[in-house]
Parts: sequence; structure tokens; C-alpha cells
Amino acid sequence: MLLASAALGASSCASAAAPGPHLRSPVHQVPIEERDFHCARAIMDTSGPYRIPLDGGEADPALAAHLAVLPYKARRAALAAGLEPLLAQLLASRADAQAQPTVEGLALEQQLTLRLVAFHAQILAAAFEAGCTADMIQKLLPDFTHKEQRRQLTIAIASLAVAAVGSITAGAWTVHDINSRVPAMIGIISGSITGSLAIVALTHGQPSLLFATSRNRLVPIWNGSDPDHLYPPFVFHMLTYPDDTEGQSPRDRLLAAWKAQLDKSVPEPKRATAQERLLSDGGVYDEALLTLRAEMFESLESAIQGLARDLELLNLSLVHSLSSAPPAQPPGAVPSR
Repeated sequence: MLLASAALGASSCASAAAPGPHLRSPVHQVPIEERDFHCARAIMDTSGPYRIPLDGGEADPALAAHLAVLPYKARRAALAAGLEPLLAQLLASRADAQAQPTVEGLALEQQLTLRLVAFHAQILAAAFEAGCTADMIQKLLPDFTHKEQRRQLTIAIASLAVAAVGSITAGAWTVHDINSRVPAMIGIISGSITGSLAIVALTHGQPSLLFATSRNRLVPIWNGSDPDHLYPPFVFHMLTYPDDTEGQSPRDRLLAAWKAQLDKSVPEPKRATAQERLLSDGGVYDEALLTLRAEMFESLESAIQGLARDLELLNLSLVHSLSSAPPAQPPGAVPSR
């Protein structure tokens, strides 16, 4: 009777712990919303400061000639920030005044300073959003580890219980009847159950959770357009404008890194489904897919932080140009959009 009870309990543990052909029941039945991490900036209407349009490039060739003093990547940052018309006026004003400050020039410099400070803050904020999201996703991963450890502990206790009950029952029966074959049968049964539990313990389950990703910030980078303004326009322009002579942009390199991570983390038959889930509004995520999403946001954080180098180059170039006030030069390399 004892062995039957132990066998019944063990089989119940095995059925609860054994993985099925699909993902097991989600760890959290209520969806976890990525927006509830409070990493991303607040949603604002079309009149909010995030929707302010940026100017394009300087269309006047005479004024644009003054921008030739800027290195390619510095001018790319100016173009992405919509600063070309302002910089062209400022450099032209300084040249016309023969390096003597004017009221108009000082006003332009003040306006330029305010904008550069704002753009630097936008880079910091966008990098924080990506890094914060990666960190918060990684904090969900211990749930999977805890559930797997609890499963293995349950199986181990069940296995010990079956072995102990089987040994006690077989020993007691032998004392009662030394010539009986029942103890051997009990040993075979308990051994079979213990072996089955060992097989179950070696089989890893696939716990999952429901993860909602509305306003998915991976989508604009993947698609190359940001109609919902999930990123500050300056940051998105810096990610998508080419930054070398081969025409590659930070987004191009980021996409290549994301696809390499996807190929490495997900088997080929499941890759299309995983990509669709990562770029959707949410769904069932297992540990591997959550880890991949966190890694993608980490790569995004690094890409955004790298934009600060071009903005720094623009700052240093302007300090040098405004200090020396060089004359206008023939147009050099002009960044493309």
C-alpha cells in the first residue's frame, strides 16, 4: 500500500514536471507589460516637444560653403540635428564681421548652444531607455531559474521517497517471508519508478511568460522609419544617416548584429516565428527569447551611446571654427540622408 501511494505521488510529480511538446504554462498568466518598466519616455501628442520638426540641409550654396570647414561626421551630426541653416548663418555672420562679435551672431550662438545641450540630453535619454529596458527584462529571467530548480527539487524528493518506501517494504516482506518473490518485484517496481523520475529530471522544461510589447521600440529600427516618434528625431536621424563613405549607417550595423544574435540564439525552423514575436505587440516568451530581446536592447544602447562621438566632434569643430573664423571654402563632402 505504501509503495502504491508513493508510486501514485511520484507519477503525479513526473506528469507535472515533464515538458510537453509545446511551451509549458506561462510563469505569469497576467501579461507583463514592457511599458510598465517606466523606462521609455512619456507619450505626448503632436504638439509635444518630441514632435518639433528639424530643419533640412542648407539650400543656399553661398551659405553652405561656410560649412565646408566641418569634418564629414561633424557635418552629418549637424544635418541630423537640423542645424545646417543655423550654422551657416553663424559662420557667415562671423566671417562678415571679420571675427568681431555682433548682436546677431551672439544670438545665433546662444540658440546653437541651447540646441546642442538638448541634443546631448536626447542621446543620454534614449541610451538610458534602451539600457533600462534590457536590465528590467534580465530581472525577469530568475523566474525561469527558480521554477526549474523547484521542479528538480520536487522530482528529487519524489525519487528519494519511492526508493525509501520500496526498500522498507521489500525488507519488511523479506522478514515476514524469506522465500517470497514479492520483495524482488517491489525492488523492480521501485527501481523503475526511480529511473523514470531520473529521466524526467534530466529533461529540461520550457517555462514561459506572457510579455506585452506595445510601442515596441525595436520596430522603428528594424523597419527604418519611426512614424509614431518612439525616438527623438535627432537620435533617429543619427542612427539612420550614413556615417562613412560606404554608405553604411549605425542602424545598418545594428541590424546586422541583431540578425547575428537571432541566428545564434534560435534554431532555423523557429527563427521566423521568433522574429515575428520580437517585432509584434507581444505574446508568449520563453527564457531564450527574453534573453535575446534583452541582448538586442543592449546592442541598441551601445549604438545610441556611440552617437555622442559625432556630436562631440561637431562641438569641437565649432569651437575651432568660431575661434579662428576661417573664410568660406568650396563645398566638400556633404553627408547624405
